[in-house]
Amino acid sequence: MTDTFGARRVGRVYEGGKFYSQPAVDVKANDIYFPYPSAPGQFGVAEYPVASGENGAFSKFGTFAFAKTSGWTSTDGQAVYYAPSGQATGAFATASATGNVRVGYEVVVPGIPADQIYVDIDG
Repeated sequence: MTDTFGARRVGRVYEGGKFYSQPAVDVKANDIYFPYPSAPGQFGVAEYPVASGENGAFSKFGTFAFAKTSGWTSTDGQAVYYAPSGQATGAFATASATGNVRVGYEVVVPGIPADQIYVDIDG
């Protein structure tokens, strides 16, 4: 039998589509959270408020409603980007640019309030 003590195993690295983190700032419910905003990669959506320094769970998958950015033109299936300016701050965009991260795709269905966009997050 091969000695595997201390060897990294292959498998699930987060639970139920969420990762856990202790943000350095307060994160409001429904904020997109980047643990390392200067090197964007991992992100998730806070399903409940998380206080600075507290352990919180951040969703990597699901469809979420966000406030519509001024001048936004909704198109079903368009890629949605986010430009983080901090762990829990930033702005949505419809185009890739330096520092922008594709967070998912827009979902357009009847009944969406005019001031919202629905984004299928596929972290």
